[in-house]
Formats: sequence, structure tokens, C-alpha cells
Amino acid sequence: MRIGKVTESVLKRSVLKIIKSDSNKESAAAKSDCAYSIDENGQKTLSSVAVFTVNSADAGYYAVHNAANNIFCMGGIPTMAVISILLPETAEEAELKKIMKSAVRAANDLNIAIDGGHTEVSLAVNKVVITVTVVGKEVFPIKEGVLSKDIACDNKKIPSTRVRKDFDIVMTKWTGLEGTAILAEICREKLAERLPDYMLRQAEEFKERISVKNDSQLAIEAGACYLHDVSMGGIFAALWEIAQRAGCGLEVDLKKIPIKQETIEITNYLGINPYQLVSGGSLLMLTADGEAMVRVLEKEGIAASIIGITTDKNDRIIKNDDEIRYLDKPQADEICRV
Repeated sequence: MRIGKVTESVLKRSVLKIIKSDSNKESAAAKSDCAYSIDENGQKTLSSVAVFTVNSADAGYYAVHNAANNIFCMGGIPTMAVISILLPETAEEAELKKIMKSAVRAANDLNIAIDGGHTEVSLAVNKVVITVTVVGKEVFPIKEGVLSKDIACDNKKIPSTRVRKDFDIVMTKWTGLEGTAILAEICREKLAERLPDYMLRQAEEFKERISVKNDSQLAIEAGACYLHDVSMGGIFAALWEIAQRAGCGLEVDLKKIPIKQETIEITNYLGINPYQLVSGGSLLMLTADGEAMVRVLEKEGIAASIIGITTDKNDRIIKNDDEIRYLDKPQADEICRV
């Protein structure tokens, strides 16, 4: 199979179908990147898993924040993290220490503790594999009644209705933030042949923006009906996933997708598609009034843009002036090529 996330067809055949047919419990596996359970008091406990395999000095930092972002998108607040690290036989102790220091920095950002985990040197891997599970609790419930038929809330299904057409698609921050920071670090020597040092330093600092905590809380309070963080596969993958889960079509203007100049310069030089590059820190949402949502976010210093609308068709369309292309199923993230 190809590198990266398994394809949607493989996921449905070999994972979700088995869960559905062989389990006596309803699963939310296909409906969200965040699982949940509800206790006797109606409190929803959330959990999310992130796997990180890129050879970055900040690998632990990225992994913890990626898992926490899924909690935020479900209206939750993280309460703890568990981290598992598999090391190849060639790894040095200094590398493990660096991973843990970066993970603790992310946990401190989120005001949570790393409460457990597992660390092992294994012949099964040829590079470091970091798996982070973040647990949280729901604090900002997403409003019922406007979600798609695929979303379950409060242990009961929403009435069988699709997200209606003409919802605005709002995106916060810029595409490729996380990937740009990683590339500026791991490809610095090559990039320095073409790009100035100040640009690479600015690009590396993008990692400080990869949390969607404030974005998601403001969006939920302002009435966003569906949230999805832009992670592996980039904005193109996130657009496909939000349409698939919300049961709607999309029309998106490519020129309205915000992108930093540093991202343009770095991806152009490396021959990478910035729209298929891991984009932690950016949040997608569907909302009935995109202009009002943008005002709410920008008032709090969060850049936001309306990049398209939902439709009552199945097509996922990307427009670039007069050119129209149909969005493909999510591809392997460009970071995997590096």
C-alpha cells in the first residue's frame, strides 16, 4: 500500500466495515477524528490519537498538538496525554530526550500533563514512531440540528438531514503552516542555497501557531456547525473529508485559500504541492454566515477567510479563475516525499 494514511476505500473495506459488522456497539469511527464516551451524568469524555514519524527535532511537540487539535474541534478541552515512542536500534538516547522535551513543551502549552506511555527500542521500525493519545472533556457543545446525518451528538443521532447548500466554508490562518515549519527545519541546508536566512527563521516559527484551541472555541460559540482541523493531506484532503462527513458538495475558490509567502517560496523550490501539505494550525468550518464568523475571529486576532460554499450536489469543485477541477480523494501528504 502507499505511504501515508490508507485510502478511503481501504478504510471503509478493512476497518469501518468490520467495526460495523462485528461490534455490538455503535462506533463514531467514521464520523470524527475524535472518539467519545458519555458517563452517567451526561458528561462527554473525548479522546484522540496522532502518529508522527517525521524526523524533526520538534516531533513530540507536533504529535501532542495534532492530537489535541482533534479534541478542540469537538468542543473539548484536553486534560491529559499518553505518549508511546518506538525507536529504531540505531537511535541515540539524546534523540529520545529531545523528543520528550518537545512533547513536554506542547503539554505545557496546553496546560496538561503527560500521564503515561511506553518507550521501546524495536527492530520493527527503522525510524522513530511517536503515538500520542490525548484525552479531554467536552466544554463547548456544538449546536444540534444543523449537522449532517453522519454526526452523532449526545448519544443520539441528528435527524436524517444533510448540511444544506449555501453554507459558507471558512478557513483560519494559512494553508501549509505546519509543513512549512517542518520543511524549513529538515531541508534547511538545501533551502539556504536559494532562500534568505530570515525567511527560513520565520518559516520555522510557524510551529508556534499550530494549535486551533482559540479558533475552535470562538467558532463554536459563534455558531459554526461543523469543524475540522487541516492536518495530514493538507487543505485538499480536509475539504474532501469535511464534505464526505457533512454529506454535501463544495465549490471552493483556489485563490481565496490563504497561503504565506514563505510557504510559496519553500514549496516551489522543493517541488511540493502546498495544498497537499500537512497544515496543523488551520481550521475549516461550515457556517450559515461566513462574514459574521470572519469578523468574530479577526476581532480576536485570528486570520480567517471565506474560501467557498457548500452545495446540494456531490461534486467537490476547486475553481481557479476559469479553470475547474474536481477534487480527488485524499492523497498521501507531500511531507512523506521528503
